[in-house]
Amino acid sequence: MDQHQQIQQHLPVPQKEPSAPKEPGTGPGRRKTVRKGMFAKDLKLLMYGFGDVPNPATDSITVMDDLVIMYITEMCQEAARVAEHRGKVRVEDFKYILRKDKKKLGRVEELLYMSEDIRRAKQLFDEKEVDPATAEDGGGSNSITNNTNIMG
Repeated sequence: MDQHQQIQQHLPVPQKEPSAPKEPGTGPGRRKTVRKGMFAKDLKLLMYGFGDVPNPATDSITVMDDLVIMYITEMCQEAARVAEHRGKVRVEDFKYILRKDKKKLGRVEELLYMSEDIRRAKQLFDEKEVDPATAEDGGGSNSITNNTNIMG
């Protein structure tokens, strides 16, 4: 045995302290970052739009921000529980959770429809941008070839 190993044999083994109970949603690969004030700017405008003063108290915004973060976190955890057997959370899981709240479910479906509509519009725009000559001619041969044939 070398000197390093002899010293380690005589040192007391450090005892591990019992770990505190973990919060749900924390663990390996999970972020524990709490995004305080993440919605503050939007909440300030929403609060004013629903009748509050133009510059609501910072405490009010903080409470609202905490409530929004808590609601989103709970919704995501509930969706994860619903999707536990599948191992992957899908949009349908959130729809299932909101099935009893017709107003929220309707808004989710409206936003999903608008998102799909925007995606289709972007796709059409990108297709026209890739081949502008085809889009102008209505799908025929391109105009440079036609002009060359006329001259030749």
